Amino acid sequence: MPPTWNLPEYLERKRDLVEAYREQLRSPDAAPAPLRATVKVAAGTGARPIQMREHIVMTDAGAILGGHGLGPTAPELLLGALASCLAHSALVIAADRGLHLEQLEIEVTGQLDYRGTLAVTDNVPVAPTDLAYLLRVTGTLSPEEVATLERDIAELCPILRALTNPTPVTGRTEVVVP
Repeated sequence: MPPTWNLPEYLERKRDLVEAYREQLRSPDAAPAPLRATVKVAAGTGARPIQMREHIVMTDAGAILGGHGLGPTAPELLLGALASCLAHSALVIAADRGLHLEQLEIEVTGQLDYRGTLAVTDNVPVAPTDLAYLLRVTGTLSPEEVATLERDIAELCPILRALTNPTPVTGRTEVVVP
């Protein structure tokens, strides 16, 4: 990808690519894309490298919890995943609708009360709370286009939907004898 593209030029290219992919997805053979992430805890540090396809993202705790600050914590990564998904969803929507964006920035905030995660207090939530995002766009958008962008993001952003309409997660433990 040429580094000289500005965001409007990128969105023009993205529109064509998204439409071509949509055409593939209309095939009777189309199926959901498999997702997978694996972690093997680093014995000496407790750091948690996450392998996703050919990518590795390092996660770790701060020193107060025995970590070394080698990467974001899992709750921070959740906010990062939401920010990234919101941004990508906004790009796809802008490309689809022909919205003129010069810049796009997402800020996601929240808080985590470790009294809950460390079982210090029973009535404190374990999950992150007060999640909020701010979508900052530089461009020429009418109030109607802003409303469409907000509505479509709420409807089409997979991570936002997973957080606001939770998907059941199943789990099990497998014991491997050394």
